[in-house]
Amino acid sequence: MKPLNFQQAVARQFNKAAKDYHQHASIQRLTANRLLSLGPANVNQALDVGCGPASTTADLLLRANHYLGVDIAPAMLSKAAADYPELSWLNGEWEALPVADNSVDWLFANLSMQWVDNLQNAMSEAYRVLKPGGVVTVNTVIEGTFNSFTKSWNEVDDLQHTHRFKSAERVQNEVDSVNWRHSEFVTEEHTQYFASVRELIGSIKGVGANYVRRTDNAGLMTRNRLQQLENAFENHRTLQGLPLEWSILNIKLVK
Repeated sequence: MKPLNFQQAVARQFNKAAKDYHQHASIQRLTANRLLSLGPANVNQALDVGCGPASTTADLLLRANHYLGVDIAPAMLSKAAADYPELSWLNGEWEALPVADNSVDWLFANLSMQWVDNLQNAMSEAYRVLKPGGVVTVNTVIEGTFNSFTKSWNEVDDLQHTHRFKSAERVQNEVDSVNWRHSEFVTEEHTQYFASVRELIGSIKGVGANYVRRTDNAGLMTRNRLQQLENAFENHRTLQGLPLEWSILNIKLVK
């Protein structure tokens, strides 16, 4: 069997997550609200890149005359279309948006940009589809995310168990490779807490964030390996539970 490329592998993870996505998406709802606060009050055409199962569609419809949802995962689009059959849903990815040039007033993307293979290409696509004066409000997961989880795995082995997120500086440099008329960047930190490692891992899988791009073989999650991870993670437990950190870079751009 031919190995999956990066985007195909990411799509597969989100197809798996589509069924139970909403019940695990508390951080996604929080970050979406922050992005909405950065966006325009009223536009003609809104494009939701990485729309998932219509997670923020209702909010965008309040501000846009026309809405278009794009996602890399067909299963996510099926869930979205079931709730909003009257809207347009397209299968596509950041680096090849299935949208006409100069057609979008507002491009909104909540926690999808970290799954882009080439960020400069994605930004060029965003610029292409925007009308002059159009606005982009996006965010991305950056370095520092899953910090305690990663440190705990490092005590078990030296393999890669989480996605390698870019630094804020690197993201900013790649975004600014496009000649935006205006750009602004703000970093925010959020932490979730869980009673157990199993619950924490289930939450990561539930939102499709468990894809790991690696060349090594991390091996099966055996009972022994899980016990080692649990033991290591106990060193990070707080009164609130086991922490799962999210470092988020919020970005606003104007063409």
